[in-house]
Amino acid sequence: MKERWAVIASLLLMAGCRDRARESPCLRQDLGPFRLAAIEPGGSDDACSARYRDPAGREAEVQVRRGSILEVGEDAGPPFTFENQRVRSRPDGDGVRVSWHSRSRVFEVRLPKAHEPQGPVLRAYLLHHPSDLEEEAAVLEDEVQSLRNDSRDAPRDPGPHMKLARNYWKLGNTVMAAQEFQIAVSVDPDCAECYFEMGRLYRELRHWDLSIRALRKAAALAPAEARIWLLLGDVNYDVHNRQEAELSYRKALAAGLAADDAERVRKRLTDLADGKFMFEPLPKGP
Repeated sequence: MKERWAVIASLLLMAGCRDRARESPCLRQDLGPFRLAAIEPGGSDDACSARYRDPAGREAEVQVRRGSILEVGEDAGPPFTFENQRVRSRPDGDGVRVSWHSRSRVFEVRLPKAHEPQGPVLRAYLLHHPSDLEEEAAVLEDEVQSLRNDSRDAPRDPGPHMKLARNYWKLGNTVMAAQEFQIAVSVDPDCAECYFEMGRLYRELRHWDLSIRALRKAAALAPAEARIWLLLGDVNYDVHNRQEAELSYRKALAAGLAADDAERVRKRLTDLADGKFMFEPLPKGP
């Protein structure tokens, strides 16, 4: 009899452990003045989305998915320290989108009408799911020292300078990143990848002219690269340069794009032909 109860207790304990393992990373509770408005499961135990709203009508939207720390890179915006934790933040519509990595998950919190990371929802999620981007930053700092030595040992090789630029970019040191990209193209003036990465950086910094200049150089060096024409089209679209955007997008389509990118480009070409983008405000520079 005792053995049977021991087995039952063991099974119940195992079931409880499995339930905890399947527990959603989204917080099923009110967070300060923000009430839980909706929560939806994702395609796996590691994925979900949630929405919170306070009495004043302000919202916070959370998305969680399984992903690598590499997915929280430069595209997620520059580094920002919030509550002593390293996150990345970028403008998103009328607010900001805050991203970080925790264990095997990528977290994104969208804060409409906010100008920087803030608020109890973000604070609660970082408390329950601490960011490990600081650990990545320490690794990148170590790599910087090694790459500096490599660049001195091989002064005519653009590779170490490209890697240095990417590391500085990830660390949020965009001035040093731009400098290393410039050194890379001075070492190898025919490096299309160098100019492409430089164009991406300048676009993030909203240095529109410098971005377009770098991407034009990249396109001239590698005219069959669809991704270069696509980004050049996007930058020209950003600044309402209609003719250049149309030309770049058509060259991107001719070079061959993935289905999602091709669909987006065709829609933008239609918008350009209809003049819709002319009614949008120009993006502000730095």
